[in-house]
Amino acid sequence: LTHQCKNYQKKKNFFNYRISFLTLRFLVFFFSTVIINNRCFQANCGTAQTDYAPCISKIRANSMFKQCCQQFAPEGCHELCQYETEEVVARNLLMRVIRNSNCSLKNIAAVLFCASQNQDNRKCCEHLSMADPKLGVGNRCLRFCDPAGEGISKIARNDVTCLFNWNVLMYCHHSGIPQE
Repeated sequence: LTHQCKNYQKKKNFFNYRISFLTLRFLVFFFSTVIINNRCFQANCGTAQTDYAPCISKIRANSMFKQCCQQFAPEGCHELCQYETEEVVARNLLMRVIRNSNCSLKNIAAVLFCASQNQDNRKCCEHLSMADPKLGVGNRCLRFCDPAGEGISKIARNDVTCLFNWNVLMYCHHSGIPQE
């Protein structure tokens, strides 16, 4: 019985240690997110050194994005005018808006133009593998990362792979907005 109690105590201590470690990791993540959202940004934001960490808060970026969309994108596309970087959420948002015929594919270029804030974000997209040979589309997706420079005159069937990575596009466009 004593041996079983000691083993139980060891397991309990290990379990408590694991919880403490996970709690610590969460707190570090949480406070780093809070710091980012409160505009305490790194000097090298928006560069490969920081994995293209955004330079401005998501709240401010979304406000700029929506303002541009109100000017240049049809109303049915306005729901897309947010820097949604969660993969499944972003993909579902895009699919829902297109499926409901709220925003046609020809208007996606205007949304991406607004998302980019007239910045060339191809380096971020390359860094996050948007030109990876495994995607099977070559450098085709990179034009979605620089819609003002490269232009998106037509979205074809093989562009679906690029749009399927909407979260990466939104992350890179957010990271490309310069500090004010």
